[in-house]
Amino acid sequence: MKLAVGPAWGSPFIWTAAVKAMLNMAHPSGWDVRWFFGEGWCPARRHTDLCEKALAWGADLICFAGADQVHPPDMLPRLVERHRQGYEVVGALVPARGYIEWMTMRPFQPMAWRLKRGLPAYPFRGYSLDKDKVEIIDPAEGEMIQVNWIGSGVLSFPTVLLSYLKKPWFFETIQRETYTRYANQDVNFVWRLQEEADAKVWVDTTLRVTHLHPFEIDETFQTRFDDWKTPGVGDPDIAKFAPVK
Repeated sequence: MKLAVGPAWGSPFIWTAAVKAMLNMAHPSGWDVRWFFGEGWCPARRHTDLCEKALAWGADLICFAGADQVHPPDMLPRLVERHRQGYEVVGALVPARGYIEWMTMRPFQPMAWRLKRGLPAYPFRGYSLDKDKVEIIDPAEGEMIQVNWIGSGVLSFPTVLLSYLKKPWFFETIQRETYTRYANQDVNFVWRLQEEADAKVWVDTTLRVTHLHPFEIDETFQTRFDDWKTPGVGDPDIAKFAPVK
């Protein structure tokens, strides 16, 4: 069995922390694992490129793994085990890089969405028109939660599902008035896996993924992280308490 894994990444530079995590990832027993990097002029093309490379190699599973994230070292064996248990498409909750002002969320909240239970699913006209039908996943519900939308920071699925989708598998959505790109090509893909391939999508809430991001430090940070004054709390690469030897 073959597992293709990798990021759809446009920059020639990758976070050091992400590379360290990739190099230390365990491989599932009995699987041939190969890393691919999706290339192209936009996220949709890069995702498509990675899938095309995986298919040319003969992969049975594809796993997107973001290059701006740090994944647990046992993620790949755990994802393969979820597939063995019968979960068709599996993702992980990745913290948002910031705050989406038009959603009911907390800053940096791990995000995935589903249609509210008990409501008719159709017609669903998109989030902007039917956001009252959508709710954010609460990881406290359990280890495996069925979702309708999730990003591709971690997304594992059988390659055979691609054969049920009309091409292009991924596409960009442009707002014509401002000519800006919506960041929705991955969640649209997940929705299409359900609509066109009749697949069920799940999130494994036990997979802990961090999202890397540079940001400006201002005067409010001294009170935002008061607990970091306690030795052993926080990130030792940022806040060091012991003297350097």
